Amino acid sequence: MSETYNYAVLTASGLVKTGPGVLHSLVLDGGTANSTALAYDEVSGSGTELAAVRALAGTTGATGPLDVAFGVGLYVVLAGTAPRATVAFR
Repeated sequence: MSETYNYAVLTASGLVKTGPGVLHSLVLDGGTANSTALAYDEVSGSGTELAAVRALAGTTGATGPLDVAFGVGLYVVLAGTAPRATVAFR
């Protein structure tokens, strides 16, 4: 049986999910400047880091299937100019 994932598209830092879950993947479009996306097991922009993705301006950075469990929540911090992240989770 295949897994079903939810997804969120972010253009700014934000809370993706509260409570326990699984971070499946994180894709970052670099925007107009070098960008980063950091995923945390927390409901704010700190805590246990789950994944980090970096992308040069105009390129895409991605994590492969991570399937990393989190317990508190999933919060993604974006930095750079006009980054966009797609987060797959359950």
